[in-house]
Amino acid sequence: MFDWLRRRRLSNEAKRKLLIAAARAEEAIVETHVANVLDLMQLLGGEVDVDRGLELYHEMLPMEEHISTTVTNRVLARYESAAVPSAASGRRFENVFRDGR
Repeated sequence: MFDWLRRRRLSNEAKRKLLIAAARAEEAIVETHVANVLDLMQLLGGEVDVDRGLELYHEMLPMEEHISTTVTNRVLARYESAAVPSAASGRRFENVFRDGR
């Protein structure tokens, strides 16, 4: 897609702007994944622990390893402060996501 960019010489300023735009886009992608995982955990209402929730999310939406690691770290850092209902609040999904692990 960006073959024309490789063939064309860019000024240092243009390269810097391109790198900044790419970094901002990657940060937006990571933050979207983090928000989605936290929403998933809230929807599950504490039926699965955070590790299993992350595993399910990564199975549904595979991503590059460095993105996956960053998403996992940010979710773990924010999980306790997020308002996720405890497992004792209800068992509506009991054993739905259990696969013998």
